[in-house]
Amino acid sequence: MTPPIDRREFGRALGLTALTATVPTFLHKTGLALAGDPRRQIEPIPGLRDNRVLVIIQLAGGNDGLNTLVPHGDDAYYRARPRISVPAERVLRINERVGLHPEMVEMHRLFDEGKLAIITNVGYPNPNRSHFRSMDIWESASPANRNWPTGWIGRYFDHECDGVQSPMLGVRIGEQAARTFASERVRSTTFVTPAMLEDRASGAAARGLNQLAQVETTGIDALDFIQRTNNQTRELAQRIRQAVQNVRPAVEYPPFALCQSLRLIGQMITAGVPTRVYYVTHGGFDTHSAQNNRHPALLQELSQALGLFYRDLREQGQLDRVLTMTFSEFGRRIDENQQQGTDHGTANVMFVMGGQVRGGLIGDPPNLTNRDDQGDLIFRTDFRAVYAGVLRDWLGADPQRILQERFEPVQVIRPRA
Repeated sequence: MTPPIDRREFGRALGLTALTATVPTFLHKTGLALAGDPRRQIEPIPGLRDNRVLVIIQLAGGNDGLNTLVPHGDDAYYRARPRISVPAERVLRINERVGLHPEMVEMHRLFDEGKLAIITNVGYPNPNRSHFRSMDIWESASPANRNWPTGWIGRYFDHECDGVQSPMLGVRIGEQAARTFASERVRSTTFVTPAMLEDRASGAAARGLNQLAQVETTGIDALDFIQRTNNQTRELAQRIRQAVQNVRPAVEYPPFALCQSLRLIGQMITAGVPTRVYYVTHGGFDTHSAQNNRHPALLQELSQALGLFYRDLREQGQLDRVLTMTFSEFGRRIDENQQQGTDHGTANVMFVMGGQVRGGLIGDPPNLTNRDDQGDLIFRTDFRAVYAGVLRDWLGADPQRILQERFEPVQVIRPRA
């Protein structure tokens, strides 16, 4: 039993609530593996070489990496942030130079156990400080001066999963589709709960459409397609609900949005739902003012959610087939502002968690005195090099083919035996 969550902003998140769902277009041959013991060995999705799963967590708004992985051994950090810095005596130390925020207890434990990799100084050349444009860059993996219509995972689906029939290779738990999944063929779906897919298919518009079909034969291909899609969506939603109803989580998740999203993902993974990549957002990181009133609670929820998700997967026998990765569109400025917050910056920290992770600190602590021409951190690791490591070593794909440029892969996965 998990102790009650300690949160300063209990009302900020109300679990899994939703308004919309994105209807998938290819819903035949789902191949859901719902029968039998949930702890059984999950068979690979037909057309893929293994049964590995990637879970992507977006820290929306631009997480402050310097108050996440705290450079407690650097006096320049405390000079730059006299009011919002994390006191050195409270930091969960990794070494004499850096440590995790004191609210990140579970992630610190995972780091000590070798199940968490922390990658420092992650960014890209010519950084953009716009939320929307920088998110486009991270989700498409494009150069900063190019606009690509597809996402990096979408291209992975197109290039490496062409023979896979499942319409659920990518699942976004949320209210809006993830550009990360944008591809030539639609291979992903978006929903907050399985009931939302069913509600969408069973709503008033769908009922009216079915009634129209009973009155006349239209011969309109678009109408026939919509009818068929609604029926298939309803069937898909029912089968997902059956899957998660048959899987009881091994831990108790608190009623906060990220925790409940990972709870649902854990159920779908254990049930053998044929999804290769899951995507979920943890928002609220745009801390321009009163940062210490919000940021610690956000990090606490992230840490507790990841700690519970790890334990759940381990108890269900699924840990070694799941890799979880965080990213944020940019970091924050080195110097605090007049509102006791931080403004949009550049380089940041990424986390990668899992049973097969090569745990540890990857990269050097941030250099707070050698700044770029705008006074920001200079990145040392291109985020696409992290993607390249995930693509090559976890998903078994050719990174250069998908990223359209060669990046030396960051090795976050332990070599296969």
